[in-house]
Amino acid sequence: MKALYYRGSLGGLEWREAPQPEIGAPTDALVRPIAASTCDLDQAIVHTTVPGAEQPFAIGHEAVGEILEVGATVTRLRPGDVVVIPYHLSCGACDRCGEDLPLFCRETAADALAVYGIPVGEDYGGLFSEFVRVPFADHNLVKLPPSVTPLDAVSAGDNLTDAYRVIAPRLQARPGSTVLIMSGGSIGLYAADIARAYGARLVRYVDASAQRCELAEALGAEVSTLQDFDPSEHQYEISLVTHGSVEALRAALLATGPGGEVENLGFHFADVALPVAAMHFKCLTFRSAMSNARPLIPEVLALVASGRISPRRVQTAVLPFDEAAEALPRAGFKPVFVRDPINAG
Repeated sequence: MKALYYRGSLGGLEWREAPQPEIGAPTDALVRPIAASTCDLDQAIVHTTVPGAEQPFAIGHEAVGEILEVGATVTRLRPGDVVVIPYHLSCGACDRCGEDLPLFCRETAADALAVYGIPVGEDYGGLFSEFVRVPFADHNLVKLPPSVTPLDAVSAGDNLTDAYRVIAPRLQARPGSTVLIMSGGSIGLYAADIARAYGARLVRYVDASAQRCELAEALGAEVSTLQDFDPSEHQYEISLVTHGSVEALRAALLATGPGGEVENLGFHFADVALPVAAMHFKCLTFRSAMSNARPLIPEVLALVASGRISPRRVQTAVLPFDEAAEALPRAGFKPVFVRDPINAG
């Protein structure tokens, strides 16, 4: 089968022949990705230098797929179902899965993370592939509601749900809060849309990209560039950092008011200095975390189905799947590649 590979230190993307996956356990499913997109990490890998990405690997871990075949003990799913494929794989039965930490599942991730499209642990391939095997399919795969299309849900397996988990529960706990988003890609835009949907009193969106700032403004946020942002102009109650720069992280911590909450989703591959004194005297709560997406995907799909958010507005292009190798690097920060444009949209 064909799979899209990042060429490692050589840079660029290319289609390669890869072994076709097969049902290997009775809990498996074989899935054909029909709409796939890049997460913000993929964009960094393709356009910058990311530690650990020096060797070629099959890329992609945001997709919606069609089930082709299921193992003997799979009961919730059948061939033809259209499903969200989470970027990480988990069993759904261990204590960590029960604690909403499926990224660290004792069954699938005992030795290393079990993920698609990232060169760590067992090689499950990438979601820009003709076919993928999904272990523990009844647990991992989430069927799309009838009113939600593959284009609507393509990022629910990672970036869209990552934005939701940071913003929605906090605004439910602190209605009407002010929200600061230090953005560097699609997650920040999803977060701005979700914050508006959940009644934030003010959403401040900060980004170096004029294109993303314009889109954030259309989503109802007040915008500024990172260079023009003044952390002392307002004390925010909820702050999200998706930009992997120390400057953005420090600015968010300094701009968050007493008792505020700050979450970092940006990747830092070395230790960074934080303004701990300011954080301490303001009694801030700070967390830096990867996404444990699977438990929240049904909630995200329900939100999309309600029409309260519009994730398709964040997409920069919708292109044929077979054009991904050539088109992906120049198709903007959130391109989507589809097998069948009519059925995907």
